[in-house]
Amino acid sequence: MAEYRIAANDEPYVIYPTDVMTGDRNRRMQLYYLLVQSIAGANRIDIIVSFLMESGVRMLLKDLKGALECGVSLRILTGNYLGITQPSALYLIKHTLGDRVDLRFYNEKERSFHPKAYISHYENYSDICISCYAG
Repeated sequence: MAEYRIAANDEPYVIYPTDVMTGDRNRRMQLYYLLVQSIAGANRIDIIVSFLMESGVRMLLKDLKGALECGVSLRILTGNYLGITQPSALYLIKHTLGDRVDLRFYNEKERSFHPKAYISHYENYSDICISCYAG
């Protein structure tokens, strides 16, 4: 169990290990907070998502930049599933993180590409957050 602050003015909250993220009011069950915690301790980060939007990139950009400054390896694979990827999101990543990020684009028109996986590698193990919508 770890205490963590997202920003200096945030109230501290405790993150407990979990196998399920529900997105409810409890922060420890939301994907964003689990990702921030994972980024903070990782040696290597792999993000595989079907699309990128500027709003989502902005949420994690400071944490990803901090990880890169600590020597973490970062790879991002995205695509343009349903035409959703925003060019501004890609430009923001490259402008802020430069060549320190391995940013790749999946562009196979004949295949569906809809992953949502965030893999954090540590010294002796790896964690994977897979986001799914069941509705």
